[in-house]
Formats: sequence, structure tokens, C-alpha cells
Amino acid sequence: MESVSFDTLTFDHPAACRPARLSACLHLPPPGGRASPCMVILTSSAGVQRHREHYYAQVLNEAGTAALIVDSFTGRGVRRTVADQSLVSGAQMEGDAFAALALLRDDPRIDPYRIGIMGVSKGGVATLNAAIAVRQRWRGGFPHLFDLHVAICPGATAQHRDPTTHGRPMFFMLAGRDDYTPAPLAVEYAERMRATGNGRIKVKVFGSAHHGWESIGPVFDIKDAENWSCCRNYIEDNGTHFIPAAGRAMSEPDYQAWARQHCVTRGARAGGGTPELKQRATADLLAFLAAHDFTVSWTNRKFPAIEEK
Repeated sequence: MESVSFDTLTFDHPAACRPARLSACLHLPPPGGRASPCMVILTSSAGVQRHREHYYAQVLNEAGTAALIVDSFTGRGVRRTVADQSLVSGAQMEGDAFAALALLRDDPRIDPYRIGIMGVSKGGVATLNAAIAVRQRWRGGFPHLFDLHVAICPGATAQHRDPTTHGRPMFFMLAGRDDYTPAPLAVEYAERMRATGNGRIKVKVFGSAHHGWESIGPVFDIKDAENWSCCRNYIEDNGTHFIPAAGRAMSEPDYQAWARQHCVTRGARAGGGTPELKQRATADLLAFLAAHDFTVSWTNRKFPAIEEK
């Protein structure tokens, strides 16, 4: 594992233009005959966790894929954003991801044409936003795009009015019992993206899973969690939020204030993972990556696919 640091990308979005110096952990697979594919891993609102982000980095390495875990919080003086999601915005994490992409494209050990992005929950939101075509304009001419997207339990209450993507492969990995980032909203968003022409979108709902299934053990309550699951809105091409419940569009700061008064609640459930569920989800993730030439040495012997009951 290598520790690296870099400056975030700032772009024309009211929740993104805050410079920061970030740290990240680069996990490299054993040297092979060619440059490695790589996945940029964005964290949930709990921050970098051994059982989640480092777990995914390990299984990726075992499959011959590099992984860069981006810490969007520590460099900004934040430990977690569970109780206050405004401490670090999804747009800031998106800027972090693209800065990481630029860094990786200059690393001779990494294949510059096989760099993907994945994230859980809050990181999943930024993963989806990185695929939206209109946001490339907001990035002020930044020339590069991710080659593949994996969003695990992403929040999808805020959907772009125009959900056209860049057409890259996408995998939505969702939890059927999620009361934090409900699966039906993400399924709807994926269908809207498909309708604009991206035929390379895969969706899987793990029916028995709760939010944060990487945590093995009983389901637990996150009592201080900001829960935005009732805050439906559409992001317009100019970055404003149209709120159906209010019947009007609002700027980012006005929307944040309105939502906390009218639709944000407290509390969510998470965990409840089992070794079998984690194995099944891992096998599906690696199979998706293998289908798009993002793994080198993966076989299904260690993580055999198991049909969802």
C-alpha cells in the first residue's frame, strides 16, 4: 500500500468549489505483464473503513486490479458526515475523484484506459454524478472520464432532469431492505439513464440486504443519521434543484436549508450482513468487472456466485 496526496479538482458548482489537499491509499496488485486496471474507491459518510473500502481494495488486488481509496474527509478536518452531510458534499467528493483520475492516468503502473470508479452510499452518489454528461461541462474542460462506474447503495433522491450519461458501463448494487438510500429510487434512476441511450447499465437488488451489508452482524440503528430518503428533487442543467413538493427550483444553499426544514429525518438502519451475502455481492462485482476487462486474474473459485433467494 502506498500513501499519496493531491489537490482536489474544483469546478463550477456551488457545493464543490472548496480547495483541499487530500490523502489516498494506493493498493497495487502483484506486478504483471501489463499496466493494471484500477478502481477509484470513494467512501460512505462513515469514512474509510477496514471492512468496506479496504476490503474492496483487497479483493480487487487479488483479481489483478489496483485500487485507490480516496479519503475525502481527513484533509478537510472531518471524521464522518453521517450526522451532517453538508460537512463534505457529494460534489466535493466528485471533484476528489476526478483529481484522483488525473493522478492515476500519469502513473505508468496504471492502464489509463481502464480506470473506473466505485463508492458506497455517499460515495455512490458521487459515482453516479461522475457519469452524468452535463456535469462534464461544469468541470470546465477537464478532459478525462471514468471508464466504468459501480454504485453500491447510492442515494438517488436527487436525480438529474437530464440523466444522459457518457455511455460507460454502470452497475447499481442495491439493498432490498434499505431505509437510508432506498433501492426503488436508484432503480428508477437507472431506468431513466437507460432511456437516454446507455444500454450498458446493470442493476441488481439484493433482496435480503440492508444498507451497509459489508458490516457482518446484526442490523443496527444509526440514530444520528441525516436521512434524505424523502427529499425528492431534480437537478437542472444549471445546477439548481427543482423540488416537486415546493413547486419551484432552488439554489443549492436554499435547497439544503429547505430540505432540513421539510423532509430530512433522523435515523436509519444498517449492517445485517452475512458472510454468504458479502460473498455473493463480491462475486457479482468481480464478474461485472471481468466482463469489461477490469480484472486480470479473477476466477469464481473463491467467490462463487450464489442465486438470490
